[in-house]
Amino acid sequence: MPTIVITGASSGIGEALALRLAAPGTTLHLVARRRERLEALGERLRAKGATPGLHAADVRDPGAMERVAQAVLEAGPPPDLLVANAGIRGEGDGNGREAMEEILSTNVLGVLNAVLPFLPAMRAARKGQVAVVGSLAGYRGLPGGGAYCASKAALMAWTDSLRLSLAPDGIAMSLVNPGFVTTEMTRRNPYPMPFVMSAEKAADKILRGIEKKAPRIEFPGPMVMMVRLLSILPPSLSDRLLQLASREAH
Repeated sequence: MPTIVITGASSGIGEALALRLAAPGTTLHLVARRRERLEALGERLRAKGATPGLHAADVRDPGAMERVAQAVLEAGPPPDLLVANAGIRGEGDGNGREAMEEILSTNVLGVLNAVLPFLPAMRAARKGQVAVVGSLAGYRGLPGGGAYCASKAALMAWTDSLRLSLAPDGIAMSLVNPGFVTTEMTRRNPYPMPFVMSAEKAADKILRGIEKKAPRIEFPGPMVMMVRLLSILPPSLSDRLLQLASREAH
């Protein structure tokens, strides 16, 4: 009877994961800001036989996330799987101070707020798995996306470090780096999204990686190869390639 916690669960990848994981005997604790969306999703999960726990909270609020963790741990055992999925892309100039503060507070501090309160109980139980949803954008700064790319790069380094710390306690750690996924956030993107996939297909790929306890879960393959290549090219060359791609996109 697994216990699963998912943040950013009211739409997109988080919602798709919850629906894929729903099964009789499974307890799904869902965290999101929009209570009405959570309640609607909760009904769909109950129809699949799962037991939903609904927590309307903002991951940017450490006190709220401490209370969520307390409620989850009082209701049952530590999570078998914790998915820190909540994140934002931001609007307008992605290189300014306002964007940096807004995006880092959600995409980095929000992940810490979601994960850290559960770790003492998971360590004591000596089991469980943490999956943090990052992005392939973490491999390289992209035009106009400084804050978003920086936030995802931070998650890459943090999860690499935390994975080593958690391994002796029997806790697996996975970083999920998707490419473009159709969500409420990406529908507003004004530029082409190569190899875009549905949230449902992304959820399937993520769950296969989680089942294998893969340290990195990255997709789609062509995009993974592209960003890894960009990350190792000399900046003078990768800059020219990105500037050319940006001009063609506009």
